[in-house]
Amino acid sequence: MIEKNSSDVATEDALAVKAASDTLLDDLILYVDLDGTVTPTDTAQEQILDCVFNGRGVGTLLRAALKRDIPAIKSAASQHAAFRADLLPYCEDMLQYIEDVRAQGRAVVLATAADKVTAEAVAAHLGIFDRVLASEDGVNLKGERKLKAIVQDCQGRGFEYIGDSQADVPIWDAADRVGIIASGKMANIWKQRWRHKISLFIDQTRSFADLTRAMRPHQWAKNLLIFLPLLFAHAYADAAATIAALLAFFAFSFVASAVYLLNDLSDLVADRQHPRKCNRPFAAGRVPPITGVVTAVLLLVVAFAIGAFGVSSGFALMLLLYLVMTTGYTLYLKAYSTVDVLTLAFLYTLRVGAGAAATGISVSPWLVTFCFFFFVSLAYMKRFIEVLDVAEDGEKLPSRNYWGGEDMLMFSFGIVNAGLCLLTLAQYIGSVQVAGAYGAPDLLWLSIPLLMFWLNRSWLYAARGKVGDDPVAFAVKDPISRIVLLMVVVAIFLAKYLHLDTVLL
Repeated sequence: MIEKNSSDVATEDALAVKAASDTLLDDLILYVDLDGTVTPTDTAQEQILDCVFNGRGVGTLLRAALKRDIPAIKSAASQHAAFRADLLPYCEDMLQYIEDVRAQGRAVVLATAADKVTAEAVAAHLGIFDRVLASEDGVNLKGERKLKAIVQDCQGRGFEYIGDSQADVPIWDAADRVGIIASGKMANIWKQRWRHKISLFIDQTRSFADLTRAMRPHQWAKNLLIFLPLLFAHAYADAAATIAALLAFFAFSFVASAVYLLNDLSDLVADRQHPRKCNRPFAAGRVPPITGVVTAVLLLVVAFAIGAFGVSSGFALMLLLYLVMTTGYTLYLKAYSTVDVLTLAFLYTLRVGAGAAATGISVSPWLVTFCFFFFVSLAYMKRFIEVLDVAEDGEKLPSRNYWGGEDMLMFSFGIVNAGLCLLTLAQYIGSVQVAGAYGAPDLLWLSIPLLMFWLNRSWLYAARGKVGDDPVAFAVKDPISRIVLLMVVVAIFLAKYLHLDTVLL
């Protein structure tokens, strides 16, 4: 008889436990949550926002909300929203795990608090679930209710459950095996709590950088237009006017970021069909929709507080006009060709008017006209890029009234408006007002070839696919563009303060 030492016995015991565990695991039914697990986003939140933004089923949603009937809210949103299961972002690690489980011959069930219509659409698209348990008939399948449904479904057999939220705690407690998709400090707490029966752990920590990226702070450069009245009136030595302009800049920037958040949330379906926009934080599911809404509201509150109490009531009204116009653009106007471009140009030009309201400096009609033509050109450049990049001939751009094959029309409209803005600038430089306001007005003519170079180069780069999705963002990041802007500003300063007659004498 061969005797075994204690270490050999311990090893055999560990192997026996592992074998028993593997046998148990092979027989377990796998139940998987949808929101935050199979997909990183929340389908109900997306559908509710889609209904609100597009005005579909809002009355039904409100009635259900007043009754605090969560299943009815989810059902109404699921029925009226433009939901596309094939466009949802999915957790690839989670899908691979499910495929591995199916290869073992185990059943896989989608168990979710989402509405059943939504859950079945996802299950039909993925084709990896044997059946679906979801909210229906007035029952919100969450927490204890989901646990009860799982226990009834598995009929006394053991089960494995994969989820992501606090509501899943009672199900994890009852499960034989646990899968956790978690983020933040709760990830480690849950991992430690069920360490003896974890089968899968995915750390899906969300970064504040993703929310910041969705706010697009680089686009705040557009709000530098607020300083134009200050610049051309050469009133930058006026401390009160400069501080007012700075406050106005941040107020406008906060409103703009809020609008970007809401615009991305309203454009999820279109963004997910775009080769680059599909990587935006909301489209990719890296930021929950509700986080975007809450952040947008906070930004608006802060912005209007700054505008009304820190700047002036006139500026606050300009800020409100901007919010109304840009919201109208987000919800309706962007769907109409030409109207969308003119609206974008107006919103840019409105920033100049806001700067005037903030500082109390009147704006020259020449400046307003130049800005409008200039930004019409850039708006058409944006549409040109979208048509050229996304659509084939005869294919309609998502959420836009433009079609493939119309790129040369966009190109022509943009070049014409670029020429008009340069012509306006030339007429302004040759006007009597300039002759009396500048010491060396002839130096302003240097700005025309500089701007002509920048506009022509930008359109050339757009045709070559080098500008990206946004011409303004391109200008901010492009070194040559920054150099050209600096040279124009230097020309303006020299024209104001340099007196050529004195220098030449």
